[in-house]
Amino acid sequence: MERYAPTAKDLASRDVVSRAMTMEILEGRGCGPNKDHIHLHLNHLPAELLAQRLPGISETAKIFAGVEVTKEPAPVLPTVHYNMGGVQTDYETRVLNIDKNGKDVVVKGLLAAGEVGCPSVHGANRLGANSLLDLVVFGRASSLVVKKELKPNTTHKELPKNAGEESIANFDRLRYSKGSLPTA
Repeated sequence: MERYAPTAKDLASRDVVSRAMTMEILEGRGCGPNKDHIHLHLNHLPAELLAQRLPGISETAKIFAGVEVTKEPAPVLPTVHYNMGGVQTDYETRVLNIDKNGKDVVVKGLLAAGEVGCPSVHGANRLGANSLLDLVVFGRASSLVVKKELKPNTTHKELPKNAGEESIANFDRLRYSKGSLPTA
């Protein structure tokens, strides 16, 4: 990290560390036979400290990489830690779809706010209070849309008796599958 954040080094912010990891991998300095990951070394820390302060990382490395972080480095990749929304919305939280002419079209009756909604008011890096501010501002906007558009005592379309069963069956098929490869 000295190359990317000479002052902060290993204490640099997540976005800086992720970009540094990506650059190292893209420039051929990654680890492993394909040079496609970075090694996270935690084995210099006492096992008690890892168990107390980083139990999630230790468990994840064990389950998904088969690595005991108290004895060996864990292979890691930069990934999305946090996303400021992905469902495109207007400023009132109405979900938008793009029609065949490339124009935004409101999806009637569907709203998205908070971490899932994307009214395009934030940049690429989440700051500490963005998500709370997002919820306050766009949660209120969403409630105002509901108040304006939803009429009391409106009837809903009947759902089929087996609504959702296909999704649950698909989830269970994946959850209970038995294969020859371990998760690690």
